[in-house]
Amino acid sequence: MPRTPPRPASRKRPAAARRPPPGRRALNKQRTRDRIVAAALALFQSKGFEQTTTRAIARRARVAEGTVFNYFETKEDIALHFLELEVGHAIAAVRGNRRLARAPLEEKLFALLESQIVFLAPYERFIGAAFVQALKPASKLGWSRQAAELRLRYLAFVQELIEESLPRGKREHSALAWFGPPAFWVYYLGVLLYWLHDPSAGKQQTLAFIDRSLKFGIAVLRKGGVK
Repeated sequence: MPRTPPRPASRKRPAAARRPPPGRRALNKQRTRDRIVAAALALFQSKGFEQTTTRAIARRARVAEGTVFNYFETKEDIALHFLELEVGHAIAAVRGNRRLARAPLEEKLFALLESQIVFLAPYERFIGAAFVQALKPASKLGWSRQAAELRLRYLAFVQELIEESLPRGKREHSALAWFGPPAFWVYYLGVLLYWLHDPSAGKQQTLAFIDRSLKFGIAVLRKGGVK
């Protein structure tokens, strides 16, 4: 009786061998996200926020348009992600500077704003358009949960810097601690507008304005509470 020939070995690799390691998969996803964000920012800056389409972003990032939607629902979500990066960069810049650990409050806040301006500088046209977009009632940039959380994260850090500058046990009685963060948010928006319209080289007028106004504003709020 003839023997049944052995079955040929399967050419399929084991599932574990076919799948890239989790670390590599996460890295590839991050690279794709970064490519989409870089493509979007370049188009926002060159063509304008309103004129840029997700199709154009996908084409520049060399991905399918559906891939863009896998990472970001809308153009505004890409803009919000960029602003999250900006806030994270600014916080890290202040916390990572040992010289600022014992610096006065106005010096820490100046460093915070300066790092934001430096980060935003290559995308000035886009930031101006995003500022206007955020004022629209239905805009995610101004009125979404993500925008609110980003604002709270930023102001929580400002609150930390303020409280670090006040004597222990007296922080709850300080006008600076109570009114400082919301006042700083309005002030920051004003600084952003000033920066957008500053024609000076290197935005030196903006930096000078921040230096003078921070000292004045903090002095006024200090007079309303503990010294």
